[in-house]
Amino acid sequence: MSARLLVVEDAFVAKGPGVLVMPRFSADVVKKGPFSVRLRFPGGAEREVTAEMDVAHMRGPLPPYAMYRLHGVTPEEIPAGTEIWSVD
Repeated sequence: MSARLLVVEDAFVAKGPGVLVMPRFSADVVKKGPFSVRLRFPGGAEREVTAEMDVAHMRGPLPPYAMYRLHGVTPEEIPAGTEIWSVD
C-alpha cells in the first residue's frame, strides 16, 4: 500500500547529484540506496522518479534527520505542495 512520505515546502540543488526537498524529518528508519517514489503535483499530474535519503547525524540526544534527494528533476519542476508517495 502506498503511503504519503512528505509534502514539499521547498526544492533546491545542494552538494551532490539531484534535488533536495524540504522539510527535513526525523529518520527513525533509513532506506539505503535508491528507491522509486511517485510525485503528485498540486495540479493533479503524477510522475515517478528515483529518490534517496540523505541522512545527517547530529551530536546529542536528538535523532538524526533526513531529507529526500530526487533524481531526474529540477527544482523548478517541484513546486511547493507537491506530495511524495511511496511506490509499492
